[in-house]
Amino acid sequence: MRRWTVGIFLIAAGMISLIPVSRATRYAGEFLEIGVGGRALGLGGAYCALAEDPSSFYWNPAGLARVPSITVWGMYSNQFGTFGNPLAQHSVLGAVIPITGAALGIHWIRLAVDEIPIFPDYSGYSLEQRKNLINGVPSGYFSDAEDAVFISFARMNKVNLDFGWALFEIPIEIPYGASVKIIRQKLYTEEAFGLGADLGFQIKFSLADMFAKPYLGEFALGMTYQDVTKTGIQWSGENTDVITQNLRIGLAYRHKIPSIKSEFSFERVSNTRYQYDGRLGLEYIYDRTLFFRMGFTRLDWGELVSGKWNDIDFGVWTAGFGINYWHLFCDYAFLKAELGNAHRLSISYQF
Repeated sequence: MRRWTVGIFLIAAGMISLIPVSRATRYAGEFLEIGVGGRALGLGGAYCALAEDPSSFYWNPAGLARVPSITVWGMYSNQFGTFGNPLAQHSVLGAVIPITGAALGIHWIRLAVDEIPIFPDYSGYSLEQRKNLINGVPSGYFSDAEDAVFISFARMNKVNLDFGWALFEIPIEIPYGASVKIIRQKLYTEEAFGLGADLGFQIKFSLADMFAKPYLGEFALGMTYQDVTKTGIQWSGENTDVITQNLRIGLAYRHKIPSIKSEFSFERVSNTRYQYDGRLGLEYIYDRTLFFRMGFTRLDWGELVSGKWNDIDFGVWTAGFGINYWHLFCDYAFLKAELGNAHRLSISYQF
């Protein structure tokens, strides 16, 4: 198993040398920015240190090591428009297989836009000619299909931090993981392929053990280095887009109150790919059965830290809920947007 783990990381690191050096393209592979998983999206994408379900392959591959049993799952989302008639369809399908202290994940992400109209190029015509020629009827239609396959591996490590024989030991969980992704995009007659990798780890320990206060909860730190290989997407016309690298850092706190069968969690996440990409997620769980979530994206943490509360732009807010019945998990996330509200629904089954 250790050889497998080392092999995965060597492959991911080795691919850096295979990607040609090129300038990053701001919107390269933008369909991968949508995010996956009803729970994570209900938290506004603040899901790095808390990641522990199959969608972790995207947010932090180390979280796959926390999946307790073989799990299959899928997600569907309308990208604007209505749920039944969206402008674009976004879907995810995958499975996670635990392997004695480790986990293997295989996932497929797809964004599809159908019936994109084709109109002639009127740039060389005068205004009067355009008025006479343009009738609003397209000459045809084409489609856009963007796919990515992720192959992920994660391993759980548990250590005891020893503070001396006269003091105490603190058990710490340090899972780590990697994802290799294969990207394919087809737009009209053009086609592109890309190859990249993500790396991640988590650190989780109990504050109750550290401070000998039983009412304290758990602290978690998560870090993900997305597109560590400077993911290049090579188009058929010899043009290359390069996905900007992203460092995702998450700090989380989880507090359990057994007397009322409740659990509270929150996570603060920062991303470096875009400016002011701060996220905050809040979750309440009752009896490990009902889940209620809220998240804020594009939060300017500089204003938050400086105490300028009146100037804080909370950006886009999200909300969601989930239910767990037997081995079945169902999660829903809602995003309010000007082009139409987005509804994300994911269902997973644990064997």
